[in-house]
Amino acid sequence: LYGHLPRGPAGVLRAAKWSLLGLRAAWLHESSFRLEVCLFAVLFALWAAKYTTEKSFQEYDVVFQEAVTGLSVGSQVLYSGISVGAVRNLSLVRDDPRKVVARIRLSADTPVKTDTRAKLTLTGLTGTAVIQLTGGSPGSPSLEAPEGKRVATIPSEPSALQNIAATANEIVDRVNVLLSEENIARVTRTLEQ
Repeated sequence: LYGHLPRGPAGVLRAAKWSLLGLRAAWLHESSFRLEVCLFAVLFALWAAKYTTEKSFQEYDVVFQEAVTGLSVGSQVLYSGISVGAVRNLSLVRDDPRKVVARIRLSADTPVKTDTRAKLTLTGLTGTAVIQLTGGSPGSPSLEAPEGKRVATIPSEPSALQNIAATANEIVDRVNVLLSEENIARVTRTLEQ
């Protein structure tokens, strides 16, 4: 049956020619074939894009114990001043609404270590909030998600604004004690003598 076909390289070339002619004929005359090829190409492109996107980023949670005024979805995440990612989602902790969870997405090559810390920082004159990551000593191990969880949590530190607000409240409390009716009466008695 197959004895009349050439063998060796000539046979391979002839078979390739007929295969290409068959593909060309199918492409020209069969619309379903064109549709299947195009659909396959689109699905492959989507799969390849999803695969590369997932591999080039890593997600983490940051839990803040303070208000995150000015921080929004899409806000930058900086590591030592360099943009390494963005805020993907903001939500309140169900059991404790005083806490805010920021889901961040960082470049996969960002060296997040167990001693890396996150802090809310304001930038520029407009007061746009960003998350600033600091720390991460070279000897520290990489931060990994605990077993049973999808993402790891980067510990947060109080922001400079929170520290200023706490200090301002403390100063106001001290001034109130200093200017109490009792102290004003003592100062008045001292000055009258």
